[in-house]
Amino acid sequence: MQKDRTHITHRAKSGSQQRSQKTLDNLCEAACRILENGELAELTTQKVAEISGYGVGTLYQYFSNKEALLETLAVRELDRMLSVAGKILATWNASPTDAVSNSRRLIAAMIEIIGERPRLGGILRTVMINAAEDSELGQGLLRYYGLIVGIACRTHPERSHRLHAPSAQFVLFRAISSTIQTAAVERPSLLRSREFEDEMVRLTLGFLNYDMPADAGQAVIDS
Repeated sequence: MQKDRTHITHRAKSGSQQRSQKTLDNLCEAACRILENGELAELTTQKVAEISGYGVGTLYQYFSNKEALLETLAVRELDRMLSVAGKILATWNASPTDAVSNSRRLIAAMIEIIGERPRLGGILRTVMINAAEDSELGQGLLRYYGLIVGIACRTHPERSHRLHAPSAQFVLFRAISSTIQTAAVERPSLLRSREFEDEMVRLTLGFLNYDMPADAGQAVIDS
């Protein structure tokens, strides 16, 4: 009677998939280390292969070129950003009337998203921003923006109308994220200090609470 070897075949496939995933993870981590410690120009398939300990031929089994590798890294980073933002929203229970405490929660959320490996994150977020809007990266980035705006609206419901304007979203998001990323790279000791947090709260509340007067004058830049 012939033995059923189906379970053996499944185990073999599972083991092969695990090894393949481990190889992919190791290649991606090697690329991440290069980007975190240097610049985008330093990322080459040869260097990734050397640092990962795999041959270039193995790398090309997973990525057709450097651009494909970079896109995979960006998708992974975007998944992490969406996961962190989603968890923060899911557990949000702050009082909508406590503007200062809520602002601190918003800043803490952004520090958690941006503060880990900031050089790498900055490079990969630039890749996301430059992606076509209808691409996987482009659509994912829009979802991320939506989650962050959702956090900000819960933080300051009385000012949420301002956060629905694309120009306001762009300015506030870039002001917060760029400042946090710069601090993480240039002054990491400052990043999680109370003084830094206080200034970021002032930045956020100042932006949200200031209303442009009706007679603000003529725009300097002609439209």
